[in-house]
Amino acid sequence: MCFYGEITSGVCTYNPSDGIRSTEVIFQGENVIRTPDYIELRIPYEDDSSRYSSYKILTKYAAETNRYIFVPLDRWGGGSGIFRRLHVVDKKTLRTVDAVGLGDRTKIEEVALADAFSNTVSITYIRREIKGGKVVYDRDKATKRHLRMIEGKLRDVADPLSPIPPDMAFFRAGRFFRMGSDNWDKDAETDEKPQHNVHLDAFYMDTYETTNAQYKEFIDANPQWQKNRIPKKYHDGDYLKHWNGNDYPPDKGNHPVVYVSWYAAMAYAEWRGKRLPTEAEWESAARGAWRTMNANTANYGETVGDTTPVGTYPPDRSGLYDMAGNVWEWCLDEYNPDFYAISPSHNPLAGGTMDNIVSDWTNVKTVRVLRGGSWVSNAKFVRVSDRTRFTPKITNNARGFRCVKAVTP
Repeated sequence: MCFYGEITSGVCTYNPSDGIRSTEVIFQGENVIRTPDYIELRIPYEDDSSRYSSYKILTKYAAETNRYIFVPLDRWGGGSGIFRRLHVVDKKTLRTVDAVGLGDRTKIEEVALADAFSNTVSITYIRREIKGGKVVYDRDKATKRHLRMIEGKLRDVADPLSPIPPDMAFFRAGRFFRMGSDNWDKDAETDEKPQHNVHLDAFYMDTYETTNAQYKEFIDANPQWQKNRIPKKYHDGDYLKHWNGNDYPPDKGNHPVVYVSWYAAMAYAEWRGKRLPTEAEWESAARGAWRTMNANTANYGETVGDTTPVGTYPPDRSGLYDMAGNVWEWCLDEYNPDFYAISPSHNPLAGGTMDNIVSDWTNVKTVRVLRGGSWVSNAKFVRVSDRTRFTPKITNNARGFRCVKAVTP
């Protein structure tokens, strides 16, 4: 759902996802009724103009924050049943970010609120139940009561959501995804199994892989990471092999930086106020937007013969580029082939805690994970669940990285 102008008088475009044949409903024109409590669009039947179905935005129940509007929308097909969904609308994009049915068969589970610490939205589930002829839960009363509870929660949060940083995409918390490969994937390796549920806190991820131009800014500001100064413990001898001193190759400023070790990637991320993604964060971001790979959508299989500038291929549905191919991307995790069998369901990270790894990364010695495949990889290795690994000192012409950032108020 989207809103234009104030919620009490705006025009709304609603894109149904519950089986309605129409793809768009516009709340404007002669069939729209506006009152202080609601905005309703009545759609006459083609064979009987005296009968109609309707969509109704219940503005009297609306609650809002700095970033969200919480508002129910009713759909009535002309019969006896009304289908109500609570929509959480992003005020910046004017789009629904989540919605849940408030029908007769759902139950109260949790209160909807914008969470300042995880940048998430959770939803109120409400049911109408009659026992012994008495209404136990009344949908209208429950809606009012719970939206009042939402307002109370939101008053405790001065600024529920920080703005999304430039050139990053936001991934919200609150939903599980299936990590790893199932038994039907003929290309799956044993380290991709068992497939398991994972729940992550919200995070931001860089839209693009880190480029040569960006990395040069880092080494110019941090001379100890320049090609001829970096300590031997942080690389294998081929660090920035293709650079001429502190200058990247001509015309490759917008190509992903390569010949960088895990240590170098960690140092860059720290300088930017970010970090490397966990393996679960990387797969969650990639899995939510994965599509069929071919030569028109990704750089892999040596079809180009080199890296390509970031953004050359179309973005995925999350707005990320090159999550498949171009360069392998370093992750924060230690590689453990058996980790999926013991992985915790919430924010899994192999090889230590987040605080310990991020604060003491210079002393890490164990093998680290890379994801996404590269320009030299065949199709098997650009699958979303494929995992590879190398020691943190390794560098070559097909490994780079992108960063993530925790969500804060």
